Amino acid sequence: MSEYTLYLGDCLEYMKSMPDKSVDAVITDPPYGVDFRGNDWDAFIPKWINEARRITNKVMFTTGIATLWQYPQPDWVGCWHNIAGASRSRLNGFNHWTPIMFYGLSDFPIDTFETRMGITINENKDIDHPSPKPLRLMKWLVENSSGDTIFDPFMGSGTTGVACMQLGRNFIGCEIDPGYFAIAEKRIKQAQMQLLLPLDIERSSI
Repeated sequence: MSEYTLYLGDCLEYMKSMPDKSVDAVITDPPYGVDFRGNDWDAFIPKWINEARRITNKVMFTTGIATLWQYPQPDWVGCWHNIAGASRSRLNGFNHWTPIMFYGLSDFPIDTFETRMGITINENKDIDHPSPKPLRLMKWLVENSSGDTIFDPFMGSGTTGVACMQLGRNFIGCEIDPGYFAIAEKRIKQAQMQLLLPLDIERSSI
């Protein structure tokens, strides 16, 4: 059974307590620093990447097109092709694709992932978060990370954690906002319990 550890607080402080190379991959969706829909948490990009690269050999994350240059040069840049995407930021423009930054060797046979707007909206319609990423996108990243323990320093509504539970990976997540933390905790726990359900039914029938 996949295990998870969730931390409510500043991920930078949490990462400083983690040993070098203590997780197999960091997979996350950090703030883009574009004041997305007026949310204060997206007013700037935290200085997190160096700590993330210290605790793992493999970092993967989405970012804004105009904020690519605020990070060190990655080993590769993939693409999330979000057909009919229609979100705006203070930097203007309708965004139909999102960069995926890769630090460390990648096992991806294909570096582009595509989602359609209708599918994404249906997946996220009951999640009380302004920018939840599609579960299928995060599962794609987790599946190709080749590691047992995944860390998400900007957990948000917990989609990376749900992906880990469904794929049999261990998960560590940080979130500084108590409201989003509660949403993530509930979703990840439900995902873990859903995996246990078939086993419980089998046991009860013996």
